[in-house]
Amino acid sequence: MTKLKVQLDRDDPAPDGEFPIAIKILHDCQQRTVRLKYRVKSEEWDCRKSQIDERVGSSEYRRFNKRRNIVIESELLRLKKIVLDLETENVSFTADDILHTYHRNLSGIAVYEYVNNIVEALHKVGKSGNAAVYYNTRKALLKFCPRENLSFEEINYSFLRNFEMYLQEREVKVNTISFYMRTLRSIYNRAIKDGIAKEESYPFKNMVIRKEKTVKRAIYRENIAAVRDLDLASLPRLKVARDIFLFSFYMRGMSFKDIVFLKVGNIVGDRIYYSRQKTAQKLNVKLTEKAWELIRKYSTLKGSDAYIFPMILRPGVREFAQYRNAYRKINTYLKRVGSLAGIEMPLTTYVARHSWASIAKRSGIPVSVISEGLGHDSEKTTQIYLDSFENSVLDAANEVITNI
Repeated sequence: MTKLKVQLDRDDPAPDGEFPIAIKILHDCQQRTVRLKYRVKSEEWDCRKSQIDERVGSSEYRRFNKRRNIVIESELLRLKKIVLDLETENVSFTADDILHTYHRNLSGIAVYEYVNNIVEALHKVGKSGNAAVYYNTRKALLKFCPRENLSFEEINYSFLRNFEMYLQEREVKVNTISFYMRTLRSIYNRAIKDGIAKEESYPFKNMVIRKEKTVKRAIYRENIAAVRDLDLASLPRLKVARDIFLFSFYMRGMSFKDIVFLKVGNIVGDRIYYSRQKTAQKLNVKLTEKAWELIRKYSTLKGSDAYIFPMILRPGVREFAQYRNAYRKINTYLKRVGSLAGIEMPLTTYVARHSWASIAKRSGIPVSVISEGLGHDSEKTTQIYLDSFENSVLDAANEVITNI
């Protein structure tokens, strides 16, 4: 029987008090060690979970530790797969065989297998959204190069250009191509850090990843009011979509994913306390009377683990898939809602978030305050939201300035 355990290697402390993280292989009374690239102090190690403690430090440092834990989990999964393959072969093997196979695979692991390991590790720590990003890029790449043993050495500048042209020929949108290329770049960078790809072969040095400016996705106060005042009594699905849109707007542009996973337990007094699904940043928002009305409309407020809105209908069963399905349906219904309200722009859940930011800016709210309200890590991200919003304001200002 083989046991694998992630732990600190306390036999090799560094001068600064940090210990290397290692995976101990125990097999038939033999012990071998896979030394990983990370070192941490004892107080930063969670012995119960056998991982770096994700609760210490700043929000940025906690995210850094989460990324490190994902890499550790990926290496553990790789070793588990090696053990399973050796057991399947039904031949005797030693701890040295496991170690030898691990190091051999590490130098020659195929791109698709490597991405699969990342996806599995992300799913295991509950990062289904991030897992989907890597999975979808792998899917697109596999259609272009359907060869399972594709190596990182084969991904050179010419390969990337051909992949880009392949996507262009299939009329894939510029920003979707940018999404795939940036994710592939991230995969390659991770592979270099893991010692699987060579830094000197890095193919993105001279690669320019184009991106189109995001089309304006904000509407005005009067548009929000028109959506609010629609009579949708005979269209219950559209009514739910409209209410979710309004709740997002009332709650400082709360993202659809955060709304979907809100539970009764998130309500404390007259505020909602929650962690953003995307960044794990903790936020709390005061409930306005309009927001309260929508909550009472859809929730009995009984059971702290009960979801507030009817999006996750089978709690605990492939919840991310349920969220994605709800996301598609709600956005489909919102397009019809927008049409009924006379709004030319396609209405989506994201429009509510952008509109809150845009109306806040028009009202003279500082960008720093808008950034905090949206839960952004930096004003730079918020500025991306705001950059394309204010042409009408600039046009009006120009009229005043040039009216000499």
